[in-house]
Amino acid sequence: MFNGLLGKYRAVVLSVAMFIFLDAGVLVLNFYISSQLAEDASNVNLAGRQRMLSQKTAKAFYDYDKRLSEGGESESAYQELQQAVALFDRTLVAFDQGGATRGASSNELVLDAVSSDASRAAVEAAKTIWRPISSEFKALFATASGTLGHERALRRLAPMVRDNNNQLLKLMNDLTNDLETIARNKSETLRMIQAGAITLAILNFLLILFHFIGQLRRSDSVAEEARSETTEILKNVREGLLLLDGNLTIGTQYSGSIRDIFGHQEYAGTSFRVLLKSLVTESDMQTVEEYIKLLLNSSVKENLIGSLNPLSDIEVSLPDDRGGFQVKHLSFRFNRAIENGEIRHVLVTVLDISELVGLRRELEQAAKNNGLQINALKELLHVDKDSMMLFMTAAESSLVAVNDILRQRVNSSSDFRDKVVSSQRIMHRVKGDASALNLPEVVRAVHEFEQQLEEMADMASLQGGDFLPLTLALNDLFRLLGDMKDVVEVLGVTPMRQQEPVAVSTLDSDRLGSLVTRIAAEQGKQVTFELAQPECINLPAEQLKVVQDCAIQLLRNAVVHGVEPIAIRQQRGKDDAGRVVLKITQEDDGYRVSVRDDGRGIQLETIRQRAIEKGLYSAEQLDSMQATRIMSLVFDPGFSTLEEADEHGGRGIGMDVVKANIQQLHGRIRVANRPGQYCEISFLIPAQVEQYEVAVAV
Repeated sequence: MFNGLLGKYRAVVLSVAMFIFLDAGVLVLNFYISSQLAEDASNVNLAGRQRMLSQKTAKAFYDYDKRLSEGGESESAYQELQQAVALFDRTLVAFDQGGATRGASSNELVLDAVSSDASRAAVEAAKTIWRPISSEFKALFATASGTLGHERALRRLAPMVRDNNNQLLKLMNDLTNDLETIARNKSETLRMIQAGAITLAILNFLLILFHFIGQLRRSDSVAEEARSETTEILKNVREGLLLLDGNLTIGTQYSGSIRDIFGHQEYAGTSFRVLLKSLVTESDMQTVEEYIKLLLNSSVKENLIGSLNPLSDIEVSLPDDRGGFQVKHLSFRFNRAIENGEIRHVLVTVLDISELVGLRRELEQAAKNNGLQINALKELLHVDKDSMMLFMTAAESSLVAVNDILRQRVNSSSDFRDKVVSSQRIMHRVKGDASALNLPEVVRAVHEFEQQLEEMADMASLQGGDFLPLTLALNDLFRLLGDMKDVVEVLGVTPMRQQEPVAVSTLDSDRLGSLVTRIAAEQGKQVTFELAQPECINLPAEQLKVVQDCAIQLLRNAVVHGVEPIAIRQQRGKDDAGRVVLKITQEDDGYRVSVRDDGRGIQLETIRQRAIEKGLYSAEQLDSMQATRIMSLVFDPGFSTLEEADEHGGRGIGMDVVKANIQQLHGRIRVANRPGQYCEISFLIPAQVEQYEVAVAV
């Protein structure tokens, strides 16, 4: 066929191919050079900014030095100096080695290392001058204002800044000029390519037009012969074809595939309703009849009602040769058959799309699995091996524990509810660990599992059959961990069954800080995080893991419930960024772990209102309670002050998990709260086994 096409339309095909090839080539070159021009423009802007930063650094330095000597306010000048030095240094490194720097809009830009001789010379010379100055600035920033070291650093920097300022300015100016020259040369090249491409396109178009007119004449005779061949082919087409008249009667001519699809019997002259009787419901049949009547109505445009086809994809059970039934997927297509401008029949095309449906499902499953592998690979790339092995081991153990809970045979409704609560606590810990490691695929899957548990917790009564969807979802989680194991092995990490988890002696400050920052960003808040802990915590690894789980939940609680949105903090005269402090101190009878935020604190009235809304207590019962008892409701299972649940809160599980964990360690919880100012939740991990209790201080 392809050879015949070239024989008949060789000139046209070659001309069109040349035109497409030419256009594609020009488009690719335009895109490539344009992208380079955009990068060059960005480089020129950044190089120009380097000139400004060299002057800004000198100005900020002298301003800071002057304010110190005069005893005035110097903090703003000091911050401006820090920012200018850091940005100049980071951008210079990016020009030299390639890398990321901050753009004019505070966005991250990735630069390639400059490569031209002039640019390299300017950057190398600037590095030579800047390196000792940068070292002295680091020494200055590392010392506190007013100290002897700070004063000495200032004195050393003064002549260095003065003597090298103009030279740095000249070098950055040379870099800017060279980058501008490179961009101009590329722009000129692009213009030449575009002019040549337009000329060739015009010539090619004239060639196509000349040959196309001649080919049209020769094609008319060939088309007539093709029509007769098409008629013969339609007689043997594999699709089921039949004609319907205005009474929905099947015509005398139909394709042999109709019998293959619906059974070997005579269909000519029978009603289309008889053909569909055992395949669709009566209401669907009425819809089909109305749809065909619309097709037979010439005042209705066919293209406007195509989407109304009620039989575009149906699943049917048809008798097979062995006397049984076979499930098939059929697709009916209806088109008008017009003769002499009038609609005479409706052409019905019946397609057996069973294989297509099966292939589609396989492709969807394959796409899902591929997406999972890609997402898992992306997630695992940033997690270190030891942390990943610890998580996978703990997560598998937790899923096994949930599976054991679901398999337990119970009879009473309260026992079924206990299964839900126990599963909620375990899965919440898994989600906390995954969130701390920034594994969003796992967090999403566990979050969906928690949603099912929450729906069950809200049911008036529970039965064994209600837990069946959970077992299916749990299998999906096991499969997810299995796929992640495969990715771990592909990445070259030794499988966990061959290694023992690595014990830790302190909490991971970077990971907890990253967790706080991520949660705050998702909540639209600004939060700074501080961690103070002993260099080595003398607790068994299992207990330290429980401490970490509690810390993660308390940090999440502080960001979500405690720290206010920026607008509210501004109204209350607070800094835009909230402050969350995690502190571990060693006391005589154990370790005290505390999480403190400077947010809204625990609002007793909000707790009262939520307790009434959830039907936990009446207003009269709450009026008789002490404030400490009302405040302790936040530790009850299923209690939350959030209206809607999300990944980080609202299910009333987190604080319940904290209480259960501390109870497991025989610890004591203490709450210190000042509404509108702060909330501090701490717990003591005793050196000796002690009775668990909750104490609240208002």
